[in-house]
Amino acid sequence: MTAVLLTFAWAVPLSEKEAEKVLDGGRDRGLLVHLDGKLGEDWTAAENFLTSYTTPPLRRVLRKRTGGSRLSIRVGGVSLPCELVVTWHPSYHAMTLVLATTITGQAADRPAAEFDLAIAVLQSLQGRETANGEHGLHGGYGEKSFPSLLKAVTHIFEDLTRGCGLTEGLGRKGWCVELRSHDGHPPAQRVAADPRPFYGMATSDEGWRFVPREVARDALGPSWGTRSFVAAYTMAGGIVCLNSKDSDYVEHQDELMRGPFGAAEPYFGIDSDIGGLDHGMLFILERVLIRMALADQWLASIRKGASRTRLLRGSLDDILEMLHSVLPPEVDSLERRLVTSMGVERIIAQLDRQAEAMDEETRYAYENTVSARVTRLTVVTVVLTVVTIVLGVLQVLVSL
Repeated sequence: MTAVLLTFAWAVPLSEKEAEKVLDGGRDRGLLVHLDGKLGEDWTAAENFLTSYTTPPLRRVLRKRTGGSRLSIRVGGVSLPCELVVTWHPSYHAMTLVLATTITGQAADRPAAEFDLAIAVLQSLQGRETANGEHGLHGGYGEKSFPSLLKAVTHIFEDLTRGCGLTEGLGRKGWCVELRSHDGHPPAQRVAADPRPFYGMATSDEGWRFVPREVARDALGPSWGTRSFVAAYTMAGGIVCLNSKDSDYVEHQDELMRGPFGAAEPYFGIDSDIGGLDHGMLFILERVLIRMALADQWLASIRKGASRTRLLRGSLDDILEMLHSVLPPEVDSLERRLVTSMGVERIIAQLDRQAEAMDEETRYAYENTVSARVTRLTVVTVVLTVVTIVLGVLQVLVSL
């Protein structure tokens, strides 16, 4: 059986003081707790193996005091399991919110119904509202019900950031859909047989059945994967991945690790409910969204603070360096593909144009400053010359 693991992420710039208010305030109000249980173990195993941070991210999960998620997803009388992970990234001075849910064929009442439901969830997370009340797809937070999942998450975001004075909202977003099976079959066979549902989830297009197969296949482009059982496709909205890792692979990797290292590597054995955690696709999505959000913030700040050129140029250099930075080689090529698919290169070009404009402004200001100083020195020199002449004339007259 194939499960659809859907993660939807947002990135928001956040200073260290603001992050303290969010995380500490969330803890004190009983909203946020540390990642624990299998969720925490899987996340830690993947992060430790795939990433390297000078200062690691601080991850929390939205929970009730009595346990269980405060966020709910319901379609009529059916509830979908979900978690909302809130993360402060000190290396980037940004926060991400990651909503994760799992959709299985058990909830399906017709062929490919799990794909249709996944697309409906994606559309709801982008703001599409139900007109069917409690019988439609809606989100819940505490005792409140919302006509779209985006409104529910926005309410949570505003609750967590209350008193921080944030001006940025949940603008930069993207998703990772992982189709998880355990049969070890090459996923390319499934895509070749019918690429349309994967195109539909990559673009949140509910009309995927009516898309020509060749159009869907061309839109998905070439797949990425460092294992025969993994195939990932990048689109403007994010990543769609097929993962058919089976027990044979896990056992083989365990055997290889136990010999030279005396213990199995936990990462190889994870079978997480968080889409994109395996193979680091979720981490890539977070990084790309963070960089885009920071670039958005900078472009907005340049319109407000023309007098802070030096400070803004310094922050721009940091952002450009971050936009060009990459993860380790194993996932480098996938990140580069996502950077292209999500339009980061266009943002880089826009930032480069701003940098050139700021450099030109700096040169113009410097030339004006030098010119003004030369003019003042010339005037002073002329005045001193005149004074010297006058004093000389007076001295001659006095001597007579």
